[in-house]
Amino acid sequence: MAGSSSPKLPFEPLSDHLPSLDFALILALIPTAALLYNRSEDLLLAANQQFEALTGYRSAELQGVSIARLLSKKLDTNPTGTESRKVQLKTASGDSLPVNLNIKSLSQTNQIVALIFNMEPSTAALQQENYLRDFFSQLTSITQQDSRSKALAQAAEVLREQLHPQAIAAYVFESKKNQLLRIDLDLDLSGSPFPQEFSLKDLANPSGLSTWQAGQAAITSLQEIALVQGSQYLLTLPLLYNQTLQGCLIASGNGALAEETSLELEFLAKLTASTLHHLAWMENAQQTLQNVRQLLQIEHALIDSLEEGVILLTPELLIAEMSPAAESMLGYATSEAFRQKAEMILIGNQSLAGMFASAQQGVSTQIGQDFHLSTRTGRSFQAEIQCIPVLSEEKVVSIILILRDRSQSEQIRVKNQELEQRAWLGELSAVFAHEVKNPINSIMTGLQYMGMTMKPGDPHQELISRLQTDCMRLAHLMDSTLVFSKPVDYHLVPVDLSIMIPQLLEKVAPRMTNLKIKYNFDAHPDHPMVKADFRALERVFENLINNAIQAMEKSGGTLNIKVTEADPHLIPAQYDVIVADSGPGIPDDLREHIFEPFVTTKSTGTGLGLAISKRIMTAHKGNLYVESFPGGTMFHVLIPKAD
Repeated sequence: MAGSSSPKLPFEPLSDHLPSLDFALILALIPTAALLYNRSEDLLLAANQQFEALTGYRSAELQGVSIARLLSKKLDTNPTGTESRKVQLKTASGDSLPVNLNIKSLSQTNQIVALIFNMEPSTAALQQENYLRDFFSQLTSITQQDSRSKALAQAAEVLREQLHPQAIAAYVFESKKNQLLRIDLDLDLSGSPFPQEFSLKDLANPSGLSTWQAGQAAITSLQEIALVQGSQYLLTLPLLYNQTLQGCLIASGNGALAEETSLELEFLAKLTASTLHHLAWMENAQQTLQNVRQLLQIEHALIDSLEEGVILLTPELLIAEMSPAAESMLGYATSEAFRQKAEMILIGNQSLAGMFASAQQGVSTQIGQDFHLSTRTGRSFQAEIQCIPVLSEEKVVSIILILRDRSQSEQIRVKNQELEQRAWLGELSAVFAHEVKNPINSIMTGLQYMGMTMKPGDPHQELISRLQTDCMRLAHLMDSTLVFSKPVDYHLVPVDLSIMIPQLLEKVAPRMTNLKIKYNFDAHPDHPMVKADFRALERVFENLINNAIQAMEKSGGTLNIKVTEADPHLIPAQYDVIVADSGPGIPDDLREHIFEPFVTTKSTGTGLGLAISKRIMTAHKGNLYVESFPGGTMFHVLIPKAD
């Protein structure tokens, strides 16, 4: 029954990549008649030889049929309790056999179970059952380790319980060195004679279990060591995952090796190899996350260090982001230029239409000779523009404009260095758009799958939870960063603030109660209606409410939200929504930058929440500004009234 079509272990990590390990191996270890049963689909999956002998059925006849074919009465197959159940088992000849049935779960969800039938359990059978229970408990402990060295140490402990050797050693395979490196074991054995490292050529059989016994020729260096030590046997157990070596277990001692232990050792090798592969994958995932963090830090440091202006355009040539240098150079704030056509902001003595058309086709261009740009006030300065399209899967997802004020002598002096930075910025942005987000999603998928396959209380859950949190934060940061390159179409509809805001407060009421935060909502008129995109406006208030709670979470306080009529001179007519907290306030040096991207007072924040909220309100023809003082902060949200 072994093969890619056989059912796999429900608890083994990444079982899709371990086709040789199936339930036939489990059933073969059960000394009495046994079936493998899928409760959720009511399907028999496999049977062992003892069951075939007991009933006269062949295993192939039973695969994919209902349990009702074998039992005279309807059976509750839920694996609760430890007592056996008396049932009538139908044989192939039509007879009914009275048997005792035990049901053992093989999955966390109790969907895959083993149905174990006993005619008259003998003492030997009970001992075998206890042995298997202890054996599987020991195997489970291997999968619960959080490092490869710990997993190997636990596997060595299981091997010691199986063989009672005089010497034992465990090795992890390092592919870069092409060597097996020994790990330290905390076992109650005398000093091991085996080397600190050795190569594959020292394994008599690199593809599977190998035993050497006294009297045989010592061919490998390991066998020579066993011969010199006077051992009667040497066992080498390579740990292979998909034919790839993960490590090795070695044991030597006196006495003969029992042949019946080979099946247990094979199972031990496969499960340990799978665990080692799984842990190595997690180590690689952690390293990938670290690399992503470093790339993000490099991008931010690079942009901040540039004296040139950087403008990010959508593929439709709408302005999504402007660096502080670009704002200073042109005299426009990002909030003012946001989603404006580039040709309306970049006004020069030459047309930029050709440069933009080339960028939309994926071609980088540069313009600078005798080119002048005009600022918002009409001042003209000699400039140079480099236009870099950002491609993902051969599609333009964003366009980067790099502006250089050629009138500044300092920029001329460092021209060569800055050109290198430009090229690096373009390449780095392409990496972010094409490479960074996909690995994060892949890691998230893998972590979610591992989390679902783990038992409750598994020590890996905490590690996986931390990795998932990091992944979600990085994915959120990437989404927030790249949202500037996508056009946003807001669907404006009448929204009742007296309904939206209380609903948002109710969601966080338990949290505020725990933090000793009181809250109030007041609206004049009773049902202020505004014209807004519901989800976008909800996002603004969610961000402001969460910021207020975080500001008061240490000492408690009061959150007041009030809706009033705004200044009557504003066009269009607007409501003023005041979100006030009694927190410590915003430091003076941050207050004037609080709506800029990546500015945050929180160690875990992305610094994009208020920047995005500001742009949402600007797009709604409203506004968002802050007043802060020691002992409190007030955010004013100006929103146009509904018609």
